[in-house]
Amino acid sequence: MRRLIISDLHIGSMFSKENDIIRLLKNETYDELILAGDIIDFIRIPKFTKKSLDIFNYILNLNIPIIYIVGNHDIAFQEFINYESSNIKFLKTYDFEDNNKKIRIEHGDDYDNFIIKWEQIMNIICFIANLIERFLHLDISNYYEKYRAKQRNKINIKNIIEQNSDIDIFVMGHTHKPEIIENLVNNNKIIYANSGDWVQHKSYIIIDNGSIKLINLE
Repeated sequence: MRRLIISDLHIGSMFSKENDIIRLLKNETYDELILAGDIIDFIRIPKFTKKSLDIFNYILNLNIPIIYIVGNHDIAFQEFINYESSNIKFLKTYDFEDNNKKIRIEHGDDYDNFIIKWEQIMNIICFIANLIERFLHLDISNYYEKYRAKQRNKINIKNIIEQNSDIDIFVMGHTHKPEIIENLVNNNKIIYANSGDWVQHKSYIIIDNGSIKLINLE
């Protein structure tokens, strides 16, 4: 099975590359779609465009399994975790095997100490900032993005790998940093992969027959 993994689309925000997202969904080949968190930016008071609706409509009409990993920006879907409807499953963690390889997919916010400590306060600040930006037309989101990027870069990949040493491939998003890193833990090779984002990058991951490939269109 060929799986397409994308994360951090942030649909509804001014930063989301929605034209490129719909182009990817239509042009790439895949048997299962894995949305690895922060697909819709509910924190920023989403402002949906016609292109946003085109993306939702296209996904909902796919006749393939769809896994929705709920991220920290997917606030409206927190109550749907472990819910399954038709071909869509809402999960926090997705474990599966492919060609005898154990693979785990999460969003990654559970490894972000800043989110763990300050999530509710930052959500309120972000909400207020968006109101100011929306009605006073002041561009302050870029400052917030730069600050959060610094915090996300503090996430300890080594610790993540050690906490997931029971699997062969660990995939997450959240950091907006597309990369694949091979590590040895107790003489076992573990692959850490990050699917990146569709805000600063245009990156995604393909898992096919146990092999993993990171593609960055920029």
